Order: sequence, then structure tokens, then C-alpha cells
Amino acid sequence: MALLEEYSAGVEIIQTINKGRGLIAGKRMETGQLILRQHPYAYVIMATHAQTVCHYCLACPGQPDRPLVKQLLKCGGCKFARYCNKECQKKAWTDHRPECAAIKRVFPGQPVDQTRMVGRILWKRDQNLAKEEEVKIEDLVDHLSKRTKEERGDLDEKVYSFGDYFTYDAMPESDDEMLHLFAIIDCNAVGLNDHKGLQSIGVGIYPMMSLLNHDCNPNCVATNNGVNLELRALRPIEKDEELCISYVDSMETREDRREKLSSQYYFDCECNLCFNGGESEDLKHATAAENMKEESVKYINQFSKDMLKRINKTKERQNWERMSNQVLGTLAQQDCVIADTNVLKLSILNLAVEVQSFLRRQDSALQYAERVAAAYEKLLPKIHPTLGMYLMRVGILQWQLQKNEIAHQTLGKAASIISKTFGEDHSLFKELLGLIHQCRMESHMSKNSQREMRMAKKRAGLRLPEAF
Repeated sequence: MALLEEYSAGVEIIQTINKGRGLIAGKRMETGQLILRQHPYAYVIMATHAQTVCHYCLACPGQPDRPLVKQLLKCGGCKFARYCNKECQKKAWTDHRPECAAIKRVFPGQPVDQTRMVGRILWKRDQNLAKEEEVKIEDLVDHLSKRTKEERGDLDEKVYSFGDYFTYDAMPESDDEMLHLFAIIDCNAVGLNDHKGLQSIGVGIYPMMSLLNHDCNPNCVATNNGVNLELRALRPIEKDEELCISYVDSMETREDRREKLSSQYYFDCECNLCFNGGESEDLKHATAAENMKEESVKYINQFSKDMLKRINKTKERQNWERMSNQVLGTLAQQDCVIADTNVLKLSILNLAVEVQSFLRRQDSALQYAERVAAAYEKLLPKIHPTLGMYLMRVGILQWQLQKNEIAHQTLGKAASIISKTFGEDHSLFKELLGLIHQCRMESHMSKNSQREMRMAKKRAGLRLPEAF
């Protein structure tokens, strides 16, 4: 059942001049306010995560707010779907029943995620399970006319093979209708993240949310809380102001954002940030000092790009010591020429945090993480999900090193942001509150007890809460 009606009173659909339909605020919205919440019309767990995530509620074993989930139950029919308990399996059965038969039909093959999504949409429609929506899924844009020959060929191939999964007798007669559905998913599907908001584990389609237009400096953020998608205000929004989210990573340069928006969403961005730039855009290309020689900057930029390719290849081979040496060597070269806010340097700094954390060199990992956080605070608005999550990462590293007072402050800043960007009922915020409480308790221990606690954390190793 859609969970739309409770919040849709503050949202109105409009027809924009050059962006198609959009949403505007029907009243003033405050920072962190929940504007809209919607249940997916259809959603699937990605095949790459099918064995590790509940296909109904998205929970996974070991999730802090679901301590009773020890092992996922396997569907006895298709052996593909997994559930955290019998209750989730029962609730999922209406959607999964036809899918279960389809998965068995193509075994030992495995349908792609798009095929499973189109199947769920058609089954819901054919069984009259879909509720009357304010925005119909069939009316969403597909941008078929803008597809390249290769992209159109890929869609055609998925349509032609869909009958093996769905059965040819049950398929819609029109290939155009099938192409439209597959293309809609390309342009409108939303990634569903895990409980920490870090990794996409599923895909859902939300017709009302699909009307949100893009802005590189958005006034809203859409995050999933389980399978529901929630829209929250990143700053005060006035009545009749258009509600916009960012389709791409805010940390990318203007050139990279525009290229992705053109190739993935088929439009040229005309937002104010793209046309007029701003301080944050300049900082993404910043040098370590003024009047840096142009040839030095050009050299280090190319060197950084080449090293990023090498480092990622080393990471794929899981040669962590070599990766650490490559990362730290690259940073030594970059430090002389480009600033920490430079996107090429930030990429290396993030890899430094990752590899040092993996090697359990927490002191070193914290050193680099604090540099990343300082750069993010210069590049991002004060209320932004990326900033909140990264401050949480820094706070966890500080806590692991028994720096409880500073960890308490950092986690508190993270909680202030995450409460507004994810909501206070999100599992990420609840986990953060638990860490803050733990820091407060440990900070009141005697020095001897704190020393013992630090040694216990060191012995616990990988069983500590992850610093992401």
C-alpha cells in the first residue's frame, strides 16, 4: 500500500517550461522536515546481494537494530529469494509467487535485475494489485528517442528474452510497451541502500518521486528507510519553490556531473551551479598554494589519474600492503601541488583511510579521515548526508582509539546532520545514538579502565563497529 497520502498535502505537481513535470512545495518547509514518503510500486533485491539481504524488508544478519536476524531463510521453491523470518516470507508471497515460478523457469540461468522489475510491474498490474496512483507508472518518461544504437540494442535484447522468464503467452502483445517499461526503469529506478546508507542492495520504482527534477545544489534529499523512500528538506523551502534533488554525486566536478547527466539521464544541466560555478567548484580544482606552476599542476593531475587506475587494480588483487605504499606515495607527491579539497586528492585520501583501516592502522586511518572531513566541510553545505555519514566514520575511528571526548563531539555533529537527512527513526541514526551513549559511558571511566578498554578494542579487531 502506498504511504503517500499522509504527506502529499504539502506537494503539488507542476508542468515546468523545459524540464517536463516537477514537484513544488505547497507550503513552507523547514530544514530536515519530512516532505514526502512513498512505498515502492515495485522493487527487487539486486542479484549480487540476493543471498545476503531479506527480499522483503532489506534487513541482513548482524544488523544492529535487528539482533534476532542470525541467518536468512531460503525460499523452498526458487532457492533464490531470502527472508529474515517466516513473517517477512509470508508478507512477500503475493509479489514473489509469480516471480518464484519464473525464476525456476529459467534455472540454471539467472534473470537480470531489470527483467525481474518489469515482471513485478506486469504481475501487479495483471492481478489488479496496484492501488490507484496519483502518478501512473506508464506515464513516466523513457527517453527512448535519445538512446544510442547500442543502448537501443541492449533494450531490444532484454525484451526479446523476457518471454523465457515471463512466458510468451502472458507477455503484452506490443513490443513498444515492453520497450517503454524497460526504458522507464533505466531512467526512473532508485537504488535502495543498506541500513548504513552506504551500498546499493536493491532497486525500486517510485512514480511520485520520479517527478523530482535535478539540481546540482538541491534543496532536498531522497533516502530510503527500508523499502520506503523519504524526501527531506536540506534547507528552508518557500511555498511554490520547486523541490529538487541531485541525481549525481555532489562531490564530482561540474564537468563530470554534466557528462553523467547527459549520458545517463539524457539532458544538459542548466542549474545555477553549473552555469555560474561558485567557491566549492573552485575548491575542487584547488592547488596547495597560489601561483603554482601550470606544468606542475598538469603533471600531478595526470599522475594522480594514472595512480588511481593502478591503485584500483592493486585493490582488486587484494594486495593491501602494496596498495598502502602506492596510496601514501601518491599523497606525498600530491601534497606539494594540490589542496586536500581537490577531487583527485580526495580520491586518494579516501583510499588511504580505507586501506589503513583494513590493515588495522587506526591512528593512520584517523589522520587521513580527519583531512577528508575537513575538506568535506568546505565543499558541502552544513546539512548534507555525505558530510553527516563521513563525520560518523571519523567519530568511530576516534572511539576505536579511545579518544572518547573528541569522538563524542564528532558523533554529536554527525547525529545533528543525520537526524535531518535520514530522520530519527532511521537505523543509521539509532546506531549513532548507541555509539554516542557508549562514548559518554567510557569517558567517565578511570584512566586505568579506559586503558583496558582500548586494549580490549584492539584485541576485538574486526568485531568493532565498522568505520565504513
